[in-house]
Amino acid sequence: MSDVFYLRPVDPPIAPADLEAMSRHAGSCFDLHRVDWLQSFLAADGRRMLCWYRAPDAESARLALRQLGSDMNAVWPGTIIGDDESGPPLSDAGVLAEFYFDEPQGAEAVAARVADTAMFGRHGVTLVRGFVSTCGTRLACVFRTQGEAQLRSALEAVGLPAQAIWACIPFSPEVIAA
Repeated sequence: MSDVFYLRPVDPPIAPADLEAMSRHAGSCFDLHRVDWLQSFLAADGRRMLCWYRAPDAESARLALRQLGSDMNAVWPGTIIGDDESGPPLSDAGVLAEFYFDEPQGAEAVAARVADTAMFGRHGVTLVRGFVSTCGTRLACVFRTQGEAQLRSALEAVGLPAQAIWACIPFSPEVIAA
């Protein structure tokens, strides 16, 4: 199974209540291509969203998302950082940081930088999960923190400046169904 991510602007902005309708609209297409929606992080202002899917392969997810009118430049396969039992639950995520690299970065090297728990701990920041592209040029991470400024300080301390940082609200299929 492959993990695939879709990081996109949302225009016009949406409210959390709109995710249920979006989920229903995508359901049959996802079923056809055997794509499972695992998690989404909607910007607090409703203007950006990161979605995480699992599919038999990246192309299955691309086919489903293409049929739904998605921007294929914003869809990328990748791996997960911090996906173990000891980490905080996805529901703890409150701020998302986006990173873009000119040169490909190895997943292990990126993981070491964003998983610097000692440095982040001094700033009151905890990595919830990281999502690094297979090609090593994109990274999105969700953190538990008091706010965007606190996260920005922690990222500067580890030498990893983000191109964008935004408050987010985590959503999963279970939350939408409830």
